[in-house]
Amino acid sequence: MKKQIAGIVPVSGLKSNFNMPWHESLMPIGPNYLAVERAVAECAYAGCNTIWIICNDDVTPLIRYQIGEKIQDPVYNYRHFERNKNDVKRPIRIYYVPIAIRDINKRDNVAWAAIHGSKVADKVLGAMSTYTRPDRFYISWPYGYSAPWLLREHRKTITEGDFTLTYNNENVQDNLYLGFTLTIDQINQLISEVNIKSTGLWKDPETRKEKYSLEERFSYRNFNLKQVFDTIDFSSYNKVEVENYYPIDCWESYCNFLSENDSIRKPSVLVYSEWNELGVDDE
Repeated sequence: MKKQIAGIVPVSGLKSNFNMPWHESLMPIGPNYLAVERAVAECAYAGCNTIWIICNDDVTPLIRYQIGEKIQDPVYNYRHFERNKNDVKRPIRIYYVPIAIRDINKRDNVAWAAIHGSKVADKVLGAMSTYTRPDRFYISWPYGYSAPWLLREHRKTITEGDFTLTYNNENVQDNLYLGFTLTIDQINQLISEVNIKSTGLWKDPETRKEKYSLEERFSYRNFNLKQVFDTIDFSSYNKVEVENYYPIDCWESYCNFLSENDSIRKPSVLVYSEWNELGVDDE
């Protein structure tokens, strides 16, 4: 049976100093090429069957206006020797998932967005059929840059086993925004650790006499990638080293990225596309 991979793009939860009128994931990294588009393209090159973008309702229309509802699988997008090229294309559906209201200002960091999105994808696809339930989740971050097409030659490795990108032998456990996979068992493990790692509202939940200060309560919301994923065992993961990696999660690192990369071009597979409404033909 074919393995199912769900691509997860965590948008919500980043704490940065951009302070722009638009969201941090919409920062341009090339002509007509946004950070969130690079993350979506990475999921497509990795061989994901569906892509789930985790973003708040106020950001969703802007991202959807740029990306749309589907992206073509790069491997099948253009096959030169096929007689009818459109017949072999494999569109990948894109879904938009908001952060749960109960998590806002309590545990809504960017890592939690990846965990929440994975759980939602598993629930929705698993309810449809056991054949559509994801076997793994590929996490692709909009806040770090590495070449997305690198994943194309590693699709089989991603499908069959645990996988992570590394840079100088470091990965997400070193606070690098590099792609990696998780299983639903690992997702459930991370969810169970939230109440253990984080403070709550009360210093003593049993007596409920004294509350934490506003800065100290619900500390999970301020956790970085390392603090969230430090219990994941990466010793058995298949590791692929990337040649170049740049964080773009704050203004200083973003400026450094632009100063060293002035020729980045948008992948041709990133074309705005929607599904037809029922009973409506293509124009």
